[in-house]
Amino acid sequence: MVFTLCRFTELSGKAGWLHNAMKNIVNNHALACQIQNDLIHAFRASLVSETNFLCFNGLNSRIKSNDLTSLQKQIGITMIKNGLFPVLAFLMSFPMPLLAADAFLIQNGQPEAEIVISKKPSRTTRLAAQEMQTYLKKISGAELKIVAEPTAEVPVKIYIGSSTHTKRLGITSDNLKYGAYRIVSGKNWLALIGDDTDFVPIEPWPRSNNDIVSGKMQAAWDEITGEHWGYPHSQMRKHYMGAASLFGTPREQKVDKDGNVNVWGFDERGSFNAVCGYLRSLGVRWYLPGDSGEIVPKLKTIALPEIDQTVEPDFPLRTLNFRFAVYGREAAMWGMRLGLREPYGRQAAHGLDHMTHNEYTLKNHPNWFALYGDKRDTQPGKRLNQLCYSNEELFQETVRYVRAQFDHFQMDEVSVMPPDGYTAICQCELCKGKDTPERGYRGAFSDYVWEFVNRVAKEVRKTHPDKRISNCAYGTYTQPPLNIDKLEPNLQVIIVGGRRPTGESREELMQLRQDWAKKTDRPVIIFENYPFTGRGFYLPAYIPQVLGDSINVTKGTSLGEDIWLTMDFGENAIGYNHFLIYFTARMYWGGKDQNVVEMFDEYCRLFYGPAAPAMREFFSYCENHWREMEKEREQAEHALLLFEAAKSKVDEDSVYGQRIRLVDLYLNGLRNKSKQLAQKRGPVPTLRLVGDPLGEIQIDGKLDDKLWEKLPTASTGQLRELQTGRQPIYGTSIKSCWIGRNLYFAIRCEEAPGQSPVSTTTKKEDQAIWYGDAVEILLNTESHSYYQIVVNPAGALIDLDRGTDKNNWFRWDSQAEVATQVGDGYWTVEIRIPVVSDENDPLHQVIGHKPTRSLPWYVNICRQRIRENGSEYSAFAPTGTAGFHEPMKFAHFYRGLSHQFPADESVTDYLIAERAASQLMRKRKYQAAEAAYVTLSENKNITPIQKSTALEKASDCARALKAFDRAGQLTDQIPVESIQKTARMENLLSQRNYQSVIDQYGDEDLAQWPFWQAGAGAFVRARAYLGLKDGKKAEADLQQALALTSEPRLKSSILVMMGHNREMNLQDDKLALDAYQQNYLSAGPIGSADQFRSVQGAIRILIRQQKYGEASKVLSLVKTGDLKGFWRHEMMLSQASLLSATDQVDQALNVYRELLKDPSVSKGHRQAAEAALAELNQK
Repeated sequence: MVFTLCRFTELSGKAGWLHNAMKNIVNNHALACQIQNDLIHAFRASLVSETNFLCFNGLNSRIKSNDLTSLQKQIGITMIKNGLFPVLAFLMSFPMPLLAADAFLIQNGQPEAEIVISKKPSRTTRLAAQEMQTYLKKISGAELKIVAEPTAEVPVKIYIGSSTHTKRLGITSDNLKYGAYRIVSGKNWLALIGDDTDFVPIEPWPRSNNDIVSGKMQAAWDEITGEHWGYPHSQMRKHYMGAASLFGTPREQKVDKDGNVNVWGFDERGSFNAVCGYLRSLGVRWYLPGDSGEIVPKLKTIALPEIDQTVEPDFPLRTLNFRFAVYGREAAMWGMRLGLREPYGRQAAHGLDHMTHNEYTLKNHPNWFALYGDKRDTQPGKRLNQLCYSNEELFQETVRYVRAQFDHFQMDEVSVMPPDGYTAICQCELCKGKDTPERGYRGAFSDYVWEFVNRVAKEVRKTHPDKRISNCAYGTYTQPPLNIDKLEPNLQVIIVGGRRPTGESREELMQLRQDWAKKTDRPVIIFENYPFTGRGFYLPAYIPQVLGDSINVTKGTSLGEDIWLTMDFGENAIGYNHFLIYFTARMYWGGKDQNVVEMFDEYCRLFYGPAAPAMREFFSYCENHWREMEKEREQAEHALLLFEAAKSKVDEDSVYGQRIRLVDLYLNGLRNKSKQLAQKRGPVPTLRLVGDPLGEIQIDGKLDDKLWEKLPTASTGQLRELQTGRQPIYGTSIKSCWIGRNLYFAIRCEEAPGQSPVSTTTKKEDQAIWYGDAVEILLNTESHSYYQIVVNPAGALIDLDRGTDKNNWFRWDSQAEVATQVGDGYWTVEIRIPVVSDENDPLHQVIGHKPTRSLPWYVNICRQRIRENGSEYSAFAPTGTAGFHEPMKFAHFYRGLSHQFPADESVTDYLIAERAASQLMRKRKYQAAEAAYVTLSENKNITPIQKSTALEKASDCARALKAFDRAGQLTDQIPVESIQKTARMENLLSQRNYQSVIDQYGDEDLAQWPFWQAGAGAFVRARAYLGLKDGKKAEADLQQALALTSEPRLKSSILVMMGHNREMNLQDDKLALDAYQQNYLSAGPIGSADQFRSVQGAIRILIRQQKYGEASKVLSLVKTGDLKGFWRHEMMLSQASLLSATDQVDQALNVYRELLKDPSVSKGHRQAAEAALAELNQK
């Protein structure tokens, strides 16, 4: 064959068509009939004269079988004369029926056959007949009639499905199981047959969602069983194409508005598979749902084949999560054409959740549920409640539940699988020691869970030996149990991720399957979660070779597969999803030697036409490098370049261009990722996990565990205001810790004393949570970007997977354990977040590994405080925007030694620019600082608060330069009214216009201002009252300012000013001393100017009160000997004054003399010392 093709390339130009024709045949023998027509047309047109050409296959005349030898001889002589002996050899390699025919289904575009079905056909028999009729017409233009009795109008009969006619021919569907089919022909007939059994739903089943939510189905099930087990068939109606509410009634919609037969997904469709198999032999392919996804050859003549072929699938179970009523007819038809099969009567997962997760069971059987701490896991409203598998009553109830489903719903296989998200074993005495944590996450509960399931199987087999129960090897019980040598023969093992085509370790998966094979004589079932495009998957994992090889290797050891993926047939996802679905479904047929490479080459050639070689190169590169594209921009960009080259090969308006466009749209995710990889993270904070802590953390919200108390500083942090990075009015501190497979956070939120935080819900998953106070934990792991967990003061929790599309955000469940406490002036959150590395269940728990320096996570912990007089938002890593959700601003989070992550110096934003301007201001470069702030305020992308803050700082600089008019002009541009008023008061104050401040703003009710600005306004006005020596009003404003200020330096300034006002204006030494002491006693080591002033004030008052000992103690708080410059000299003067007051004149004289010897002493200090020295000398 290869020699033949090579020889063709040497032929003359007029025979160039042969190379393409023969290549088509090699790549796909099923196109032989079409290629024959090509060959005949070419021979007629360019090689053989019309008079010598004897056409075969009925193009010009009908050739009798006894003329075949003569025909072959004449064609052979003609071909040899034209130097085309290799073509002759090639043609002779094909079966004789392809070279000649006695009868035709269609000849020259005219029907020569009719489709015959039973008088009472099943649904899928009628559907198969429609399919045959539709596609033969698409291929040839001829429409064959569908009849129940053969007529004499046409010579050939196509029998589809079982009927009296097929029985007379001795053709039955006996032994054609699981969708197998037979195609067989006779002299003037063709039969396509398989099992077409109609599914009949068993009552009670829901016709609508209302039947579920109203409790109708549950009540009916309770009446049947006499129990209160969860109703198990809530999704039944989604498997029917038509109106479920009308099914089984006189108004049943047996066909849709276009006359297409409505079927159940549970219907057997062997004859339909036969029709699709025959159409594939003519060259039809279905790569996508709908017309644009199909390949239909054009043949005016279709011969009746000589055939007797039985085709069996490689697996009985061939399920992808098509739901006929959910995804629409086109998608359902596509799935059926690919040969999928989802039989009725099997449950795949979490059967025990269906049984127990209801209000009655939670309330009346608490001991069935797991014990955690001192409470059973029976909280109503939780998405999942875990069970105690040592409870004997639960065991007996499970056996009864399983038997009831076998008896009533005629189930073949019932799930006895734990509820999802199972990460913590029951802590009751009976369960203690039954886990095996030394086996790691995937084996930690294997013995515990599988022992329970195996006991149920053994008990059920006594009454139902031909039925099966199932359990998934999943999560914490993925590995086979060690305490069971052989599982019961009626226990079906379903390995979740047992093939995992996107996994990296093929050897590990093979070992897992082999380990399970030792435990059971029953072939396993594979359950897979394919990449979920609806959950944020964007990588071009086009992996035909891996898909094919991974399926082939399980043939003979597996009963089949249950695949879940995003059934998104919209433009943004179908360019990838169709690839997974097509190659998976077609690899379920063809035996162990099914050749995925040939299938892939054919796909590229037929689907992309002129772009086939370039698309093949693109796909091949993706198969080898798709994982790297998540972190390496070079690989992502190379893949995109290869794709662009493929795009250029076709007209975008052609069918090939339209198909390539679908891949193009999917690749937008990769393009966005490539842009993100090109960006570098700017300067962001770091939260570091230190060591491997030993001990436990009790989730009670108290934050009093020893681990929290001894936590290294690197694992702690403070939140700052979200937009500007300033200290928030109400601070928040965080602590983080990692123990085992769990990430812990302790969060303390400061509040106004005497005020309670605002909780707007007490329910889980209630979006009203965002209307009140809450903290948010945002986790961008090395495996997934990103998760959001929100908790309010009442302990209500809502969790989202932000990495998926918005419609699926709320489907994810973190399985977090959370507790809160509310005290006077604070509220706290304590949370345990389970982390798993197993990606088999993207709907539950955080997926990732413990973060390291080389593979860090990126996190942010945020808080919102909502009040009528304003809202304040803060974050550990301020985003410089109005929102929390800026992943490139998240903080570095890792375990390891201290490390400085490089920051991209090209990254700039409001926070970075403001820090630079602030640094200029601290260096007293006021002119440059003012210019920087003005430039910052002119940025169109900043928020009103940011603009106001920048202009306020700019006016501060202008005042420092004595440019009061310019300061006023800048102030006038501030958009936030409360900030503008504060700046205007500052402008007046800086010019000592105290009375003007009071005249304009004395009646201002600062309580109506946003609480985050009211303190700043009160402090400015207080200073004006101080300037006017109005002590009472100054005191009131200073009190308000102190209550609404958290920035330590500003707080210190308020306290020293408060002490001064009380001492000098209110003449209240006691209250003044309180203010001074609060300033220097509550802030750690004394070091700021305002603290030194408070020390001086306290000493001054204590000397007046003749409390010299206390004054001495206050002075000792200051390490005067360690000080230098101004404050050393100030403290020396205070020391000498105290010594003088206690008649220690000599010591006082020595202090003054020492001060005067210092050449750096200021003129004022020198004069004060000299005056005091002279006075003492006089004494």
